Order: sequence, then C-alpha cells, then structure tokens
Amino acid sequence: MADRHMTVLNGRRVLLVEDESLVAMLAEDMLTDLGCEVVLAMRLDKALALARTETFDAAVLDVNLGEARSYPIADVLFERSLPFLFATGYGTQGLERAYQGVPVLQKPYQQGPMEHLLHRLLICGELAQKGSEPCMRPGCTCQASLRSPSGGGTGFQADSPA
Repeated sequence: MADRHMTVLNGRRVLLVEDESLVAMLAEDMLTDLGCEVVLAMRLDKALALARTETFDAAVLDVNLGEARSYPIADVLFERSLPFLFATGYGTQGLERAYQGVPVLQKPYQQGPMEHLLHRLLICGELAQKGSEPCMRPGCTCQASLRSPSGGGTGFQADSPA
C-alpha cells in the first residue's frame, strides 16, 4: 500500500463473501490495497453467522455461492442497516427482483469499480431497501474524490443505474 492516499476506505471493516478461493484471494488483496480490513467467508453458513454477530462498515457479496445464493446474508444486512453490494457477472438482470435496488459490482473484480462503489456506499450513505429501486444517485459527490493511479483526472466512474 505504498504511497496510497488516504481515503474513506482506510480502516473500514468489510465482509467479503466469495466462494471461489482464487477469486476470493484476488478480491481480498484489492480490498486490502484499498486500506480495508477484510473478513472473508467462503460459505453461506459462515457468512450468515458473521453478518448476524459481527460489525462491518460494508459488505461485498458474491450472488452465487455454489448451489446457494447470498440473499439470506443480504436480508440480515438489510435488517441491520449495513451497506453492501452484490458482485456478479450477470449485472442487475441476474438478481431476483426484490434485490435489484442493491448496487452491483460487475465480475470479474476490478479495483477501480470496487473502490468507486464502496466509496459511494460509505460517502453517499444511501442504503438500499429490499424491493427498492437502485439507490445510487448519478450526481454523487464521491466521484470527484476518485483519482486515476497516475494522479491526473478522474478515475473510473460507474454508469448511472437504469
């Protein structure tokens, strides 16, 4: 994390739920590079236990956990008013209707989009509710705080939700 500027992500505790070990290691490294403290769960039962009992600033949930889905974890996070996003290769179309208001990180994981969406969750403070429309405002001020690695101009900016 050499010469990494201080961001809202430094020191944030993030629950990462990802069942593929190599993908989990990659995502964990990205989150660590962003300054996060990462708690990894690779199975639904462990993730549910952590979501119910631990304190997190945010969570990143892979939608598909083998034969299971991460929706029960999402429900616990909704109940606890903890911000989270889904990670999937299918976009919002791959989500059940009740969860389409949750921000989606397109897989494969990329650090720029991950940083951007986590910034939006933590800075904008808009929590999705089950059955709600997408919660991310297109004009969120956190976009101005993201810089490209070269230091000039703005970095990645997510598309506005449809």
